[in-house]
Amino acid sequence: MAESDRPLLAHEAEDRLWDEVEEGGSSSDTSFRTMHDLLAEHPNEVIKTLANSGVRKLGEFCAPDYLVLDLLGDDSIATMGASSPDIDWETTWREELRKNYDKNAAASLAPSSSVRSSSGWSTDIPVIAYVVTLKGAAYPDKEGLLQPLLRRWQSKGCSYSVFALPAVQSCIDWKWNRYCRKLLLAELAFFTLWLTAFYTFTAYFQDEESSLSLRELLQTPRGRLTVACDFLSLIGMTPFVLIEISTIAAYGIKGWATAWNILDTLTYFLQISIVTMHLGRLDISSGWLSIAAATQCILLLFRLQYFSRVFTPTRFAFLDDLKEVVQDVRWYLLFILLIVLGYAAAFQTLFRQDQKQHEEFNSLGHAFIQMVTWAAGNAELSPLYSHAQNPVAACVLGVSFVFILGMVLLNLLIGLMTNSLDRVTSNEGLRLLLSKAQAIDELEAVLPPWIEKKFPQLFPPFLFVLRVDPQKLDSVQQDSIWAGQGDDERAGTLLNGGDIGRTEEIKEKEEGGGGGPWGENKEEISKLQQQIAGLSDDIKSLRDLLERQQHQGSRSRREEERTLFDARGQGRSGALASGESDGGNSSSASFVSD
Repeated sequence: MAESDRPLLAHEAEDRLWDEVEEGGSSSDTSFRTMHDLLAEHPNEVIKTLANSGVRKLGEFCAPDYLVLDLLGDDSIATMGASSPDIDWETTWREELRKNYDKNAAASLAPSSSVRSSSGWSTDIPVIAYVVTLKGAAYPDKEGLLQPLLRRWQSKGCSYSVFALPAVQSCIDWKWNRYCRKLLLAELAFFTLWLTAFYTFTAYFQDEESSLSLRELLQTPRGRLTVACDFLSLIGMTPFVLIEISTIAAYGIKGWATAWNILDTLTYFLQISIVTMHLGRLDISSGWLSIAAATQCILLLFRLQYFSRVFTPTRFAFLDDLKEVVQDVRWYLLFILLIVLGYAAAFQTLFRQDQKQHEEFNSLGHAFIQMVTWAAGNAELSPLYSHAQNPVAACVLGVSFVFILGMVLLNLLIGLMTNSLDRVTSNEGLRLLLSKAQAIDELEAVLPPWIEKKFPQLFPPFLFVLRVDPQKLDSVQQDSIWAGQGDDERAGTLLNGGDIGRTEEIKEKEEGGGGGPWGENKEEISKLQQQIAGLSDDIKSLRDLLERQQHQGSRSRREEERTLFDARGQGRSGALASGESDGGNSSSASFVSD
C-alpha cells in the first residue's frame, strides 16, 4: 500500500502479515479451537500457531468502494461477530456494508446519493474475507485471547509485535469498535470531572481561612464550593479505583505492580488524604496539605496521557515514550548526576573560607542547586572572582563546568535522546495496538458478570474479518509516477476515453492470453527478443570494428611494402656505384703491376 493510502499509524509490516495468509499460510489448518485447547495442544508454539493458522482466508468479492471505505474508516480491517462459522459470508458482509452505509447516511441527514456523489466517482474494489480460527477469541478475561497474551507480554515472554498478528488484531478491532471505545470515553468523562473539580479546589483553597471549622466553612460561599469540589473529585476518582482493584484481582500484585500503576495508586492516596485533611480540618495551616495538593496537580496531568495513547488523532503516549527514552539513557543520566555532584562538592570545598560572602556554596545542597541552575543555561560566573580567597581557581572550575556539562555532555544527551525517541516512535502502530489491548483488558476486568450474560452479542464465539487488498486499489505509485509519461499509445487511449489498465488487459488477453500464440510465456519471449536485439547491435558494432581494423591493416601493409621497395631500390643503386668504383681501382692496379 502506498504511504498516502495507508491507514493512520498502521503497522508497517501489517500488509506482509496478511499477505502470508493470502498465500495459504493459514489454510492448512481448518479446525476451530478455543484458547484452552491451543494451550493444551501446542503449549510451546502458541504464538507460532497464531501466526500460521490464526485466521483462514474465505474468499474474495467486489463491492462499491464507498460502502467499503465507509465501513473501514481509518482502520485497515473491519470485523463481524457470528455464533457459527458456517455462514454465507459474502451475503452477510454485503448486508453489513449496506446497513452501515445507510446508518451513517441517516446520521448525516443527507440522502445516500448525495453522500455517494461527494466522493467524485464510484468503482468496485476487491475485498478479502477471513475467519478467525480461534473459537471464543473475543471472550472476556482469561477465556479470550487478549488477557493470556498480555500476561505473556508482561512476563517478557513475547514481544509486543505479537499484537499485530491478524488474529489478535481482529480481536482488538472487534472489542474496541463495539464497546470499549465508548466505555473509555465514559471513563474520560469521569476523569475530566475529577481533574476540573480538583483544580477548582486548588484555585479557591488559596485564601481559605484555616481557623474555621467545617460548620463555619460551610456557611461561606467559598467553603461550600471547596467542599463540593472535594466530593466531586471523589466521585470522579471512584471508577478508576474500581478498575485498579479489578486489575489486581486479575493479575495479582506482582503482575499489577508496574511503575504507572503505582503512580496511579499514589494519586488515589493523595486525593483521599487531601479530602480527609480538608474536611477534617487536620493541620490545614501546615505545609503537608500544600505539598500533597501541588504533587496531585502534576500527577493528574501526567495521567491524562492514559487516554491520549489509544485515540489515533491525539496519539502521543508521553509517559510511555518517556519511560523508554529514560530506560535507554539511564546510565548516561547517572553519569551527569555524578558530575554535577562532584562539581558541587568541589565548589563547596573551594569556598569554605568565604561562606558568608557566597551563601550559594555554603552547603552541598546549595551548591548542587547552583550547579543545576548553571546547567540549565543560567551560568553567572562573575561572582566567582569577587570576595574569594581563590578567584583564579574558582573561575577555572566554573569555566570547566560550563564547557564540560553545558557544551559537551548535555548536547550529547540531546543526541542520544533523539535517537532513542526515533527508535521508540518507529513502532507507533504496534504500540497503539498494545495500548488498546491493555485498555480493553482493564475495562473488561471491571465489567460485572451479569453484563456479560445480558449482552452476549458483544462476545461472539466466531469473528469474521474484511480487508481491502492494498495492491489492487486505484492509487498513485509514487516511485513510478513519471513512468510512461509521453507514451503515444497510452495518451491516445486516454484521449479516446479509454481506460489504460483495461485496454492493456484486453490487449494482453488477445495477444498473450492462455490461447494466443504467445501463451503464458509472453514476458519471457519478450525478454529474449530484447536480448537478441541487443546481441544484434553488439554483432554489428563488432563487424564495423573488424572492417575498420582490416582497412587500417591493408593500408599499413601497403605503406610497409612501399617503404621496403624504396629501401631495396636505394640498396641496388649503392651496390652498383660501389661495383663501378671497385672495377676502376682493380684496372689501375693491374695496369701498375703489369
